[in-house]
Amino acid sequence: MQEAPIPEDDSARLKELHSYGVLDTQSEAIFDDITHLVQDITGAKIGVISLIDENRQWLKSCVGLDDAPKETPRNISFCGHTIVQRRPLIVNDALEDDRFADNPLVLGEPRIRFYAGFPLIAANGMALGSLCAIDIEPKALTPKQVTSLERLARQVVSQMELRREAHLLQSAELALQAQGGNGQVKPGIQLISEINPVMNREQLQQMLSLLLGLDQPPCFALARCKFKEYSRVSATIGSAAAKNLIQTGLERLRDCLPAQASTAYFSDDEIAIVLPHLSEESAITAIAERCMASLEAPLKLNDRDIELGMNMGIAIFKKNYSDVDSLLSDASIAQRIAITDRSKNSNFNFIDLPARLAAQQHYQVETDLRRAIRRNEITPYLQPIVDLVTGKPVGLECLMRWRTDSGEMMLPNNFLPITHLAGLSGELDLQIIQKAIQASHELASAAPGQPLQLSVNLSGLLLESEGQRQRLLQLIRSTPLPKDWQLQVELVEDYLHDNGSELGIFLNYLRRLGVAIAIDDFGTGYSSLSRLHNYPVRTVKVDCSFVERIDDSSNPSNQLLKTIQNLCADLGLESTAEGVETDSQRAWLVQNGYKHGQGNLFSRPMSVAATAHYLAEIH
Repeated sequence: MQEAPIPEDDSARLKELHSYGVLDTQSEAIFDDITHLVQDITGAKIGVISLIDENRQWLKSCVGLDDAPKETPRNISFCGHTIVQRRPLIVNDALEDDRFADNPLVLGEPRIRFYAGFPLIAANGMALGSLCAIDIEPKALTPKQVTSLERLARQVVSQMELRREAHLLQSAELALQAQGGNGQVKPGIQLISEINPVMNREQLQQMLSLLLGLDQPPCFALARCKFKEYSRVSATIGSAAAKNLIQTGLERLRDCLPAQASTAYFSDDEIAIVLPHLSEESAITAIAERCMASLEAPLKLNDRDIELGMNMGIAIFKKNYSDVDSLLSDASIAQRIAITDRSKNSNFNFIDLPARLAAQQHYQVETDLRRAIRRNEITPYLQPIVDLVTGKPVGLECLMRWRTDSGEMMLPNNFLPITHLAGLSGELDLQIIQKAIQASHELASAAPGQPLQLSVNLSGLLLESEGQRQRLLQLIRSTPLPKDWQLQVELVEDYLHDNGSELGIFLNYLRRLGVAIAIDDFGTGYSSLSRLHNYPVRTVKVDCSFVERIDDSSNPSNQLLKTIQNLCADLGLESTAEGVETDSQRAWLVQNGYKHGQGNLFSRPMSVAATAHYLAEIH
C-alpha cells in the first residue's frame, strides 16, 4: 500500500486549515446539501467532504454510509493523495490501482472500488481536503460530471470561508467580553458563529444550475419568500431590527423544513427555499402551511411586537425548466399573486397557467397605471359621512377611480395592491389629495356656509418617505380648504403598530396644522385602542366587516361593536361606522351610541359634479 504523501508545505497548510475553525464541528445542512448533490450528479453511493488534519482525515459531511466514522488515519486516506495535486484524483477501480489495491479501506469497510476526489483549494492555494464521490462498484465520470463536481468543490470552500469569518468574529467577540471583566459570554448574546449558515444568492443560483444540468435531474420545489414588514420595520425602527426580523423568521422556517432542504438569502427582504425530491402539491402545501404557522407569533424586540408574516411563491421543477432564470421568475410570479390576490385565503401560491396570465395582466395594469399617474388621470370620487340620526352629511371621504384607455372605470381594489407593489401609492396619494382639495372649493359653493370635513387616505409608502411627507405638508400649507372645512387624514391601524417616535412627530405636526387624524378599517389589524391613545388620533372608523354582521344571527359582531364604542367614549375618541347598508344596521348603531356612519344606505361614491349636486339638494 502506498501511504498518503506529506506535502512540503504541510505546516503552513495545517495552519491555514485550522484558521477556519471547522474541524470537529457539528454536521451542517449546507454541507450535507452539497454531498447529496455529489450523489445526484455521479450516481455514487457515498458523498464526502474530507479535511486532512495532521494525523487524520476528518469528515465534515458524509452521506450514504450508515455509521460512518468521523475520522480515519491520514496515511490510508485517499484524500491524502488528492491534496498534493491541483486536479481531481479519479480512481475508476481501486483494485486495479497499485496505490490502493491493498488499502484497508478497499479490502475492508467501506470497500471502496470507485473514488473521485476534488481538491478543496483555499484562496492562498493551500489544499485543505477534498470533495469526494465514493462507490463500492467501479465507475467512470463524464466530462460534464467532472465539471459539475469542480464547481461544487468551490462551493465547499466558499462555505468554509464564511465559517472562518464567523470563527474570527466569535474570537473577537469573546476577546471583547473578556476585557469587560470575567471573560464570560453575557446571557442573551448570540455569537455570530452560532447562527445557522445559509447560502447567498450567487450560491443558490449555482446550486440550481447544477441541479438543472444533471443528466437525470431530480424533481424539487423552489419557494421565494418575502417578509411583509421588512421595509416598514427598516424605515421606522432601523436596519438592525429589520435584519433581526429576517434572521428570526429564517430560524423558525428551518425548524419546519425537511432535513435536506436548503435556504438562501435572496435579497434584503427575501429568502429562498429549495425542497429536494418533492413534486406533489399536497406535500409541499403541508410544509408551506407549517412555515406560515411558525411565523404567527410576533418577534419581541425591545418591548415591540414585530410581525413576521410573509408571502411565498412556489415553482416545482419536473424537468420543465431549462434555465435558472425562468425557474426563479416563475417563483417570483407566484409570490406576487400571493401578495395581490385577495380572493385567496393563504399567503402562498403555486405557479400555474392562471398565475402566468395574471402576471401578464398585472404587468399591463402597472404599465397603464404609471402612464395614468404621469398624465394626472386618476379621478377623485367622494362618499358622504353622515350624522346617523339626521342623515345629513358631516364630511366627505375622498376615494379614487381610474378610467382606463379602454373606457373601463376601475375600482381601487383592482389597482391599489399593484400600486403598492410598484412603489406608486405615495405618489398617487399626493395626486388625489391635491385634486380633492382643489375640488373642495366647488363643493363648498354648492352648500355655502356648511362646515364639512374632507377625509383623505394616506398609504404606508407615503408615511415611510420623508420626501413625500414633506410634499404633503407643503401641499396642506399652500392650498387651504374653504372656510369652516377641515382636512382629515386616514391611515390603517396596522401602520400604528410600533412605528416609533418618527410617526408620532409627523402626526403631531399635522395636528398642529389643524388636520384631524383618523384610523381606517379599525378592528382588522393588530393595534389596540390603548396604543391609539399614544397618537393624536381623533376618530376611529370601524371596519365594514363588523357592521355587515350586525344582523347575522350565526356570527354577530354586536358585542364587539359595543365594546369598541364604549372604549372610544372612555378615551374621548369619535367613532364612525363604515359600510352601513340597511336601516336596521343604522338603527342599531344609533341605539348603541354611534353618531356618524358611512355607506351605500346614504350614498354611493360620486364624482365631484354629482357630489356638488347632492350637497346643493341637502342644503
